[in-house]
Formats: sequence, structure tokens, C-alpha cells
Amino acid sequence: MLSNKPWHQFKEIPEIYQQRIVELNQESFDQLLTFVDIVPDDAFDLGFIDCNFARDRDAIIQALISHPDCQEMQFEVWDFPDPEMRFLMDEILKVLPTVKVQPDKKLIFIVRGLENAIGMTGEYPPMLVDFNWVRDAYPVKVPHPMIFCLPDYAITRVANYAPDFWAWNSGTFVFKTPVNTRDDAISQTLDASKRISNCELPEKQERIDLLKRLLIEYTPSNGREETPGDLKTRIRVLNELGVAYRSRSEYKTAKYYLEQALDLAKDDEEFISLKANTLHQLAGIYANQGEVAKAIAFSEQSLELKEKIGDVQGKAATLDCLAGIYANQGEVAKAIAFYEQSLELEEKIGDIRGKAATLHNLAIIYANLGEVAKAIAFYEESLELTGKIGDVQGKAATLHNLAIIYATQGEVAKAIALYEASLELEEKIGDVQGKAATLHCLAIIYANLGEVEQAIAFSEQSLELQEKIGNVQGKAATLHNLAGIYAAQGEVAKAIAFYEESLELKEKIGNLQGKPATLHQLAGIYAHQGEVAKAIAFYEQSLELEEKIGNLQGKAATLHELAGIYAHQGEVAKAIALYEASLELEEKIGNVRGKAASFAILGQLLASQGDFEKALNYLQQSLEILQHLRSPDAQTVREIIAMVQQMAGD
Repeated sequence: MLSNKPWHQFKEIPEIYQQRIVELNQESFDQLLTFVDIVPDDAFDLGFIDCNFARDRDAIIQALISHPDCQEMQFEVWDFPDPEMRFLMDEILKVLPTVKVQPDKKLIFIVRGLENAIGMTGEYPPMLVDFNWVRDAYPVKVPHPMIFCLPDYAITRVANYAPDFWAWNSGTFVFKTPVNTRDDAISQTLDASKRISNCELPEKQERIDLLKRLLIEYTPSNGREETPGDLKTRIRVLNELGVAYRSRSEYKTAKYYLEQALDLAKDDEEFISLKANTLHQLAGIYANQGEVAKAIAFSEQSLELKEKIGDVQGKAATLDCLAGIYANQGEVAKAIAFYEQSLELEEKIGDIRGKAATLHNLAIIYANLGEVAKAIAFYEESLELTGKIGDVQGKAATLHNLAIIYATQGEVAKAIALYEASLELEEKIGDVQGKAATLHCLAIIYANLGEVEQAIAFSEQSLELQEKIGNVQGKAATLHNLAGIYAAQGEVAKAIAFYEESLELKEKIGNLQGKPATLHQLAGIYAHQGEVAKAIAFYEQSLELEEKIGNLQGKAATLHELAGIYAHQGEVAKAIALYEASLELEEKIGNVRGKAASFAILGQLLASQGDFEKALNYLQQSLEILQHLRSPDAQTVREIIAMVQQMAGD
């Protein structure tokens, strides 16, 4: 049970509002008064208040408690809002002993919040199944009248899925929703200036609850005819529910609502804008789930509709989405072109939020291309804009990606601080996908620091979240990361299995950005196992992809490892040439960890060729970097320096 506050702790509804809803529903309210009057004091009886909005429900309850005819009654109001609750009787028996019964007053229990556990969809909610099982215990253990306050869909589900319990029902009191309640709900959700993706979890849940109640109000029932205006509002509500659940990475539920919205919009010209937005949201979900062809198709349909109606802001957002898809496919030039088109439109119309998102995405591409200074500049500009407009989700994403750059540059403490700041924001707004990505990156840092247990824990948390939300791309990346940790621990078979699973997922979704890194790591394992030809083949495949997509960081790492193979085979000149090519790229992109490794190995190779002065210079540079990084490898380099100094002295 999430909460069970005494009634007096809840917000008081103004008396004028109570009067308004009672006057609108005078007959139902009179029936409710009759029910509480005639039910016996010391026997179980069951009634239902059918009301779709929480504020109206609370107004009815307060009007009932304060009514002159009810002054000889003791009302106890209980809240059971936990969506995971299964056994209501158990929760009631926990709070029942705390009730201080007032002598000479009829005791009546009012129960709120059960709609969360009952749910809107799916068969046989566990709580309703339990209602049937324990229904005969209620008269024995709760020998007093009970009134359940529920929206109409929840009451229908009780009747359908808990028919034995429903048989106890002595009255259902249906309260119509005042027009101003619907208007207030629309202004708080559909017309709110603050996007639901930036709401903190409690506010986000409150908005979702309001949207669900609006959906009930605008869905035709009991033969009520739907007007075009009602249909438009229903499509907007379904669309916003899809956006809300997408922001929580609950993609299955998001698709459920968005597909309903798309079906209702169809080809009606009046709903073309709504249809375009729905297609855009669905495209984003399919992109996250690795269904690339579907994501592109939906984006292109959305783009066509937005161009048709002159929706410049929407067009910019869809161009941005398409750019992201092509970036993940390794079509970097195409992605940049789309991002630049999007940015031009956003600047033209003054769309600050859109501009911040596009700058952020361009920064990702330039970081991968090794243009680090440009990437940081774009990230910082994006961060400034997200802070200005209060875009929490955008700010969290940019902090995350800045952390990646600083981690690559060896500024570990700064990277960890940025990741933790991002994680705090992601948890605050319920951004599961962002949280999974940040945990993944923190795992990489701790693995590099030698804190293996912490690294595995973060990776497993990330993997669990990625699987939960169906993020194939994220799952592939985390499997790759876990494989690296197990490889470092000598658990080769486990590492290969994880790498192969990661590679399979990347090939499935056409993720050219991630595929070369996994090929690179598999090559490393085969090299250590002495399967040199296989290792070289994998490295060359990786190198080909890295050159194709312009991934300088990956290319530097692969050149470094290929150099190592040739060094072991005695082809020292070839090895030195490859190491120097790798070092040139590492200096260009600011990869200090890679530089340290290349300096160290070049130092050893040059020493073996008798060039001690240059060798010691390289080794000293490697040592300085490793000491700055707090790397345990620093001690190894010190020992190598001592050995080379001795060789030079001899």
C-alpha cells in the first residue's frame, strides 16, 4: 500500500464546488444518502460510487460526510493506490485495528484508489481474482458497510472479473462529470505548457491519471453519440498517453495508445495534424526497438503530412528523428544533412527546445568523428538552452554525453560527476532508457578503474532495464560491455557468448555504429587464443566499418590492436607504423587512455630496436597519463622504464 492518509490530511474541496456537483447529480446523491442511512451498522454491505475524476469524487465524499443527515455516522476514508496490490483484504486488516470507533455512531468505510490495481486493460487482474476467492471473508472480518469509489471502467471490470464479489453490491451511484472538470483536466494535460516528459514522477503519474479519466469521458458509451469535437479530443488524449508512456520507456503501453489514435485519425483531413504527430511518436518507438525500416517509413509518412499542412516545427522534429536513425545506420553524411535542415527550421521559427535537441544530436556525431572541441561546444550550447526552458530530459541526456567525452579524455572524476547528475535527473522524471544508458556508461568507467564488482552490478542493472523496455540497441551495447568485463576476468567462453549475442542484435537492427566495436573485441579474444588469422580478419572487418562511418576513435583502437599482432609476429616496422597511425588519431580525438597505451608499446618496440632516447620519451609520456588516470597500469610502465634505462646504461 503506497499511502493510507487520514481523511483530514487530504485537500479540502471548496463548498461551492461540492454544491455544484451535488446539484448536477442530485438524484444519485439522494440515493447515496439513502444507502448510508438504511445499511445496518454491524453488518457488511457494499456500495459503489461511480465517478471518473478524483476531485469530483472527493467533493462527493466531503459533501456526504458534512451532510446534516450523516452526523450520526463515522466515515473512515482509506486509500489503496498501489498498482501492484493484489490482496486488498490483507491491507484492510492492517489498518482496521487503528480505527478508533466512536460510540453510538454508524461506522462506514470509504475506499479509494483501487482503479490503479484494477487497471484499464488485460484479463483477470490479480486483485479482482482475489476478490472472488475471499469474498465470504468480508462479512466476517469487515462487519461494516463499505463504499468503493471507482471510475466507470473499473466498476465494469469488477462486475466482469469478480462476479462473486460483485454479487454483494447493494447499490451503484453514478455521478456525471461537470463540464468545468473536463475543461480543467484538458488545461492540465493537453494544453499544459510543461511537457509531460519533463514532469517528475508524481506529477507525471497525476497527469496520466487525468488523461485516463479524460479518455473515459470522451469514449462513447451507453449509446451516447460522439461528436467530431469529442473524437478529436479523444485522439489527442490517446496521443498524449502514448507520449507519457514513451517518456517512461513503457513502449508496449505507449504503442497501445498511439495505435488507437492512428486508427481513429485514419485519413480524415480534419485530423491530419494529429495523425502526423502520432506517426512521429510511433517512429521514435520503433527506432528505439530496432525496427529500422518501420521507423523510417513512419517518419517519412509523418514528414509528408507535416509538409502538406505547413507544420514547420513538426517537420523539424521528424527530420531530427530521421537523422538519428541514419546516424545509427552509419550514414553519417545523410544524418548531418537532416540535422542541419532541422536546425535551420528550428532557428527560423525560434523553437528553442527543438534546437537544443538537434545541437545535442549533432554533437554526438562530431564526437564520433573525433571533432571533440566542436562536439563539446554543441553540447554546451544545448545545455544552456535546456536549462533556459526547463527541459529536464534534454539536460540529463546532454550531461550524459558530455560525461562520455570527459571519460574518453581521462577526466574520470568529472565524467563520474556528470553521469551521477544525469542519473539523478533521469530517476526524477522516470526516464528508464536514459537511466539504463547512464548505468551502462558508469559500468565502463568502473571497469576501467578495476572495480569489477561495481562494474558488473551497473551493467546488470542496465541490462535488466533495457530488456524491460525492449531497447534492442541498448541491450546490444550493454551485452558488449559485460562481455568486455568477463574477458578481462579471463572468463573467455562467457565473453565470447555475450559478444556474439551483441553482434547478432546489432546485425539484426543494422547498427553500424556498434558493430565494429564488437568485431574489434572478438578479434582481441581470438588473438589471445592464438587464432591469429581469425583475429586479423575480424580487425579488418572492424576497420572497414570504422572508416566507412568515420569513427576515428574506433579506428585508432583497431589500428593499435592490429599493430600488436604484427609486433608479436616479429614484423616490427609494420607494427611501429600502425601504432604511430593510431597515436596520431588518438591525439586528434583526445583519447588519453589510448595515447598512454600506444606510447607504452611504442616505447618498448623502439627500445628493442636500440632507440632508447625516443623509447624513454614515449614511456615517460605514458606514465604521466596513467598516473593522472589513477590507473593500476602506471606501476607496470615504471618497471618498463627502469628496464629500458638499464638497457641504455649497458
